Amino acid sequence: MRRALPRRSRFVRYIRGLFKAAVILAALGLCLFFVQKRFGLFDREIAATDSFVAGASASLSSEAFAGISLGSLVLVAVLCVFPVFVKKFDNKAYLRSLWRGLISALVFFVSNELYSLAARASRLYLLAAIAIVIVVSALLVEGIALAVREGEERSFRTDVVASIASGLLFSVLLKLGQYGYEWLRSGLAKL
Repeated sequence: MRRALPRRSRFVRYIRGLFKAAVILAALGLCLFFVQKRFGLFDREIAATDSFVAGASASLSSEAFAGISLGSLVLVAVLCVFPVFVKKFDNKAYLRSLWRGLISALVFFVSNELYSLAARASRLYLLAAIAIVIVVSALLVEGIALAVREGEERSFRTDVVASIASGLLFSVLLKLGQYGYEWLRSGLAKL
């Protein structure tokens, strides 16, 4: 019981600090917004930033980068690089987890594409598609796990299978949510 109390107080301090920082940043943002609306002090900077973002987005919208926006590139860069500079991160474990996440995303993507191809062929083959996805996923995970160092093989296999399972579970929950929404919408339309 004593161990839980200090951990909880650290969590409470963290939440309080987060709340204080959010209030300060919101107040500062409101002040800057008011100054901008009232006096237009930042018009030149906003116009320059807007034209830079528009130009970068236009160059990214070429066929080579179809579907990738400047915002998504910045978000990915920040999420991939930021933890390296934070003291409370284990950089080696972070890079290992990032690599495993990429591999599990690749396995999930390949499995999902096979499932989609088989499901499009015929609804009769849906069960066969599920079996194919399970077998191909297992073969991919096992093949990649054998390429990893022997000491890390068990944890790698566990991480990758858990990532794939969570991705598939999220996909199923998303589909169920979409079906539920459509069902509610069609039910309300009948009323």
